[in-house]
Parts: sequence; C-alpha cells; structure tokens
Amino acid sequence: MPRAGYAEWDEEDLADWVDERPARRLRRRRPSWLRVILMSLCSIAGLAYLALQLEPARRPTERAKEVPSSVLVAPAPAWTPVPASPALYALAGASGPVATEARQHTNGAREDTLILGRFGDFRYAQVSLVQGAPETAGSFYIDIVRRAARAGLAVAHQGQGRTVATKFGTLEAAPLTLAAKGEQGCQAFRFSDGNADFSFQGWLCGSSAPDDAQLACFIDGITLAGASSPSLKAVFTKADRSRSEACGPSARTASVAVKPPARP
Repeated sequence: MPRAGYAEWDEEDLADWVDERPARRLRRRRPSWLRVILMSLCSIAGLAYLALQLEPARRPTERAKEVPSSVLVAPAPAWTPVPASPALYALAGASGPVATEARQHTNGAREDTLILGRFGDFRYAQVSLVQGAPETAGSFYIDIVRRAARAGLAVAHQGQGRTVATKFGTLEAAPLTLAAKGEQGCQAFRFSDGNADFSFQGWLCGSSAPDDAQLACFIDGITLAGASSPSLKAVFTKADRSRSEACGPSARTASVAVKPPARP
C-alpha cells in the first residue's frame, strides 16, 4: 500500500513537473516570436514597395545631376555678307539711285542684288543675280515668296505664269501683287542658265503692273559694271548680241525711270 500510494503520488507530481519544464515553456512562447518575425517581414516588404514607388520620381532629378547639360551650337549661316566692293552689275538708263548688296554662299556661289527705288514708288524693282548654284531651286511661287519675305514684303497674289523673250533668253514671268502697308502691282520674273551657272530673279513694279515689253526692256538694261569671271562675261557678251532693237536707250529709260507720284 505505501508503495502504491507513493506510485500514485509520484505520477501526479511527475506530470506537474513535466508541464513546468523549460522546453514546455518555450513551446508555449513560440507563437509570440513568430508574430514579431512576421511583422518585421511585412514592414521590410512595405518599405521596399514604397522605395520602388518613389524611385521613378527620383530618377529624373538624379539623372539631371549626373548628366551635364549639353550646349547647343547653331550651325554657321549658309550666306555671309560680302564686304563693300565695286558693284558687278548695273541697270542701264536708271535715272534714280540703285542700291546694291552682295553675299557669298558657303559653296562659293555669289549673289548680287540691285534695288531700284522703294516699295510704293512709281517705279520700284529688285533683281538678284547669282553666279553658281547655291541651293536647289523651288517653284517659281516659292522662290518669289522667299525673296519678298527677305525684303520685308508679302505676296498678296501671283497670277498665271508665262514666258517672256529677253536678251538672255526666255524667262518665266507672272503678274504679282506685293503688300506691306499697302499693295503694288508688279511683274515677277525668273531666269536660269544651267550651263553657265548663272541665274536671276526678282520683280518690276509700277503704278500698275508693267507689261511684257517694259519687263523685257528692264531685263535688257542689266549690264556688267565691274570685273567678273570669263564665264559671266561670255554670258553677257552672248546676251548683248541678242538684244532687241525695240529696247533702245529711250525705251530702257522709260522702263526704269523713277517718277514719284503726285502728292495730294
């Protein structure tokens, strides 16, 4: 009996003692450590996600700091003014002053512009003569619009094109209305000799649009005035042989004379 009682007591005490062992207590506390680990992992994942969301916003600023700003350099202009020098061309019979200007293209072509009078005068003209082939020619209308814009004018209207015979050969012509503060009737013209690399274009204006005879005599009055290349001299020598008898000195003077309109 004592042994049996002792055995029963021993088993109950043993069960209580087993429940209080450190290993048992460790198993009871394990869930709290798991929660801490899980919460830590969730926090790390949240911070990583936030960093990924903010990264695109940071990149432009960081990239701007890392990459130095580039310096934009404008290309050199195709045309540069030619220093003042004796004019290569003249307008025969012009009683009014003729302004001249010249410019050089990067490929060696040269353009000389003769300007007779001013926009709105009884007789106003501009002709640009080119030696060489600096640029690809556009349509007649586009070329005239560019020339007008460079002169500070606008093309209000350009009529149907036609051909006009001159001492240089057949050229393109078309009635033209130039506009600034007012409007003026003109004749636009363009000529090109590809074999000699020589061309010219411009307009002749008056109180009314000049007719074909006046335009032909104006073109007839374009002459060489200074030293020029042998090829250019050959062009004008050939042209002078083809000059029309209808454009004598009086006819040329009438086509280029400057007569200011009567003031009110």
